[in-house]
Amino acid sequence: MSPWIQNVSLSDIQKGFHIDAGINSMLIQIVDPDMEFPNPKHQFKETHQFKFLDIEEDGMTNLGDGKWTDLSELAIKDADAVELVRLLKHALEQRMNVIVHCHAGVCRSGAVCEVGVMMGFRDTEAFRTHHHKQFSAASIPPTKCS
Repeated sequence: MSPWIQNVSLSDIQKGFHIDAGINSMLIQIVDPDMEFPNPKHQFKETHQFKFLDIEEDGMTNLGDGKWTDLSELAIKDADAVELVRLLKHALEQRMNVIVHCHAGVCRSGAVCEVGVMMGFRDTEAFRTHHHKQFSAASIPPTKCS
């Protein structure tokens, strides 16, 4: 059975509110450039850390003052995207379950998880939102690709 991938929020990592990833697991942490990485409640075999904002590629964003500000230097870099894909490939080859977090557990971690699902990881999100209850890795149904 193929490994699974799950996206969660920063506070979920600190509290341990995620599927038990087991010994053979990877944590990918994504935070804003001005933030510290949280200490996970549980141990992971590998931890990889990235700092970039959840902004469009051109870096132009409205900070709430009605003016457009260029934050392109804080956006994800091509090298980060390549490294994230390399890590996901490595995790698949090693049959590692992967937990990915960003601040809210929606955009940045969600995008990484979507790539992981396209690469062959089982999607925990579909199962979690469908059943709305606490679950273990054994309860995740296999994908149609496995």
